[in-house]
Amino acid sequence: MKLPPIFISLADLFEKNGFDLYMVGGTTRDFLLGKELVDFDFATNATIDEMKCFMEISENFKSIGSMTCKYQGSKIDITTLRKEKEYIDYRHPSIVEFVNDPEIDSERRDLTINALYLDNKGNLYDFHGGLNDLHNHIIKMINDPLVRFNEDPLRLLRVIRFSLILDFVIEDSLEQIIKENVGLLKKINYIKSREEIDKMMKYNENKARNLLRKYHVDQVLPIVLNSKNPLNIIDLHCDTLTRNLKDDENFLNSNLHIDLNKLYKGEYLLQCFAVFIYLKEGESSFKKANEYIDKFDYLMSEYSHLISPIRSYKELIDNKSKGKLSALLSLEEGEILEGNIDNIDYFYSRGVRMMTLTWNFENSLAYPNDVMHNQIQNGGLKELGIKAIKRMNELGIIIDVSHLNDDGFYDVIKYSTKPIVASHSNAREVQNRVRNLTDDMILLLHKNKGVMGINYCPDFVSNNKGNQIKDLVKHIKHIKDLGCIDNIALGSDFDGIPTPNGLNDASKLPELINELKNAGFSTNEIDKITHKNFLRVLKNVCK
Repeated sequence: MKLPPIFISLADLFEKNGFDLYMVGGTTRDFLLGKELVDFDFATNATIDEMKCFMEISENFKSIGSMTCKYQGSKIDITTLRKEKEYIDYRHPSIVEFVNDPEIDSERRDLTINALYLDNKGNLYDFHGGLNDLHNHIIKMINDPLVRFNEDPLRLLRVIRFSLILDFVIEDSLEQIIKENVGLLKKINYIKSREEIDKMMKYNENKARNLLRKYHVDQVLPIVLNSKNPLNIIDLHCDTLTRNLKDDENFLNSNLHIDLNKLYKGEYLLQCFAVFIYLKEGESSFKKANEYIDKFDYLMSEYSHLISPIRSYKELIDNKSKGKLSALLSLEEGEILEGNIDNIDYFYSRGVRMMTLTWNFENSLAYPNDVMHNQIQNGGLKELGIKAIKRMNELGIIIDVSHLNDDGFYDVIKYSTKPIVASHSNAREVQNRVRNLTDDMILLLHKNKGVMGINYCPDFVSNNKGNQIKDLVKHIKHIKDLGCIDNIALGSDFDGIPTPNGLNDASKLPELINELKNAGFSTNEIDKITHKNFLRVLKNVCK
């Protein structure tokens, strides 16, 4: 057989320096199938330190004996022959031992057709019947598939991907094991699954979707099949947690305005989840709030492969680098504290990083406006409210003035030393509702370097009963015209409101973005509205 010239040349170089080199993995497989070779995989008994003596290489993966470099204009991967023991974190071996025997190295590989070794004399080393499987167009695992999948669940997707790309049949028993254990994919980083599935989609999207459904991947990771996932939308307020606790809705797919699938479709980066308490005589708001937070913690644990709670700006950036959604916990009703300032510290310890001072009732902290009669209610912050402001500033909890009356707003501006938010409030000048902010308030919010999240509730948007997306943009444009483009954010109030036509759940956010573009907003301005403005506040307050 005529070996690739690059392999002959590289093998000669290794041989002159006293080492063996084998062509392995997908390179040998594709070579034997007569496919064009683009990237090259090799294995050697030389360590990284030994290779450095005669090659210019990177040490990025020195601990596992692997390196990537350019050779004769082509990308090559060279790995030291090794033995792996006891995988940790469903991805990496805890112990790596370098060896001289390719048969030992072959035991760590996943598929028989990817464990064929060729030396520069044309000798083929087949330790697991891979050549026969290659001729019969069948995919089999090396050793016990269940053990191999528990070591690294990503292998589930690799089996499916190779069956698609090579048009090979998966062994019957292996098919069944994949279907029964596809839930293991929940245990690994979402972005890793995304990379595997993207490779399938690029090859043949229709066939990829059919295979992913056949092996029930769509039931475990429907998000992967539907999302473009740029992750750039931040929503400051929703009542989904209330609905979820009440009705025990499926957090992955549901009839609610917000679930994980809709958030990924809507290209979200962060969703703020409110613990909303409707004050009832004889019921402990403190106790009820803890039930909500327990539910939040359960959901975050159950779907940790897709979403993680954040308590700081840094944690959000870490999540984004992993391709995961973030969730921020907030309180909506200051009486959750039950008049005890020390409870602010308690809820801080439970992960709360934003809190409104009131809902629609007077409490021990402050007064709301009269939403039912659309009337302004007098009275500034109470003494306990002022103490709460100071303590929230000290701890790093964002103060939320939505639902607060006008006098209370001005007091918060006076006493807060940190940027504040109106998580779900619009412009009163555009729609005359006391839940919205006056121009004077918006300008003071600008000086404070805070933000206001545009609320989608139809009554606070306009009197128009048709498609209100254009009316939402009117609020945003008015605030921009005040010189306050740096103070606009999004605060849907999803799952707590009837929704405007055209924006009936989180997956429809691209419709609002398109309308902003049509209205002449620049990419930079849209980025400020969708995420950058609130990120500034989060970075300042929740360090």
